[in-house]
Amino acid sequence: MKKILFTLFALVFTGALFSQDNMVAFRHLSFDVEAGLHGLGVEAAIPVSRNLVLKGGYNWAPAGELFNTDFSVNTAKLKQAQQDYSAATGHQFQNWFADESVINAGIEMGLSNYKLMLNWYPVSNGRLYLAGGVYYSKSEKEESLISLMGRTTANDWAALKELREETGKDDYNIEVKIGNETYPVLEDEKGRGTLQADLRIDPLKYYVGAGLGRCVPNGHLGLQLELGVMICRNSTLYCQDREVKFADVLDGSIGNEMKEIVEYIDKYPIYPQLTLRMCFRLF
Repeated sequence: MKKILFTLFALVFTGALFSQDNMVAFRHLSFDVEAGLHGLGVEAAIPVSRNLVLKGGYNWAPAGELFNTDFSVNTAKLKQAQQDYSAATGHQFQNWFADESVINAGIEMGLSNYKLMLNWYPVSNGRLYLAGGVYYSKSEKEESLISLMGRTTANDWAALKELREETGKDDYNIEVKIGNETYPVLEDEKGRGTLQADLRIDPLKYYVGAGLGRCVPNGHLGLQLELGVMICRNSTLYCQDREVKFADVLDGSIGNEMKEIVEYIDKYPIYPQLTLRMCFRLF
């Protein structure tokens, strides 16, 4: 690991040695690709002076689940309804509820963003820079910092559908209790019982950071390493598109992992970012 880190810093340092003394404002352009804690991204950079570089781009959220969790919901009433109906009619259900059912949930990172940044080099031919700017997301899906998608077991969802069909009552539901409110599990387009919770933030986010490397290298290729934070404003938690109070999830009702994330964002409304960027000078 030490060798890898040493090699990485050596590459960044070497790429940063190229000065921009011969750069002319608005006469040069670089195309950058990046990877980091925020996912993947692309951007274009143009010098506006010997000390300032303007950048614009887009970031895609990391693909796949960050981690997986299970939490339990009370289904004792549904089990009792099956038993009562079976005793009254003699019908034998193919799938039976237990007193508690397990919901398996995957937690994914959201937050794909457009961005506009300005890098300031205190020394015009230096390697260190300060960065600041804004991120903007244009849809509710992109505003989700974290998304939880929970699914019932196949047995429980089959049991619920059979109970509804046999009794003719559609008001039977598998429900998750959060605080004093209940949220029914709903059927998705693939016929699965699902529960979705989203931690959404304001579409406009601010960013500050510092890094090492030139945005527009003197040669054709350069590397940058950057550390910063995205400032998350107006965090709101939703479950099945209904707003949920942060305090209501602190009992772990939708998993301890989601509880810890909500606690962190409530106390520290920032999202740390570590980014490695490869810069290609076009002209």
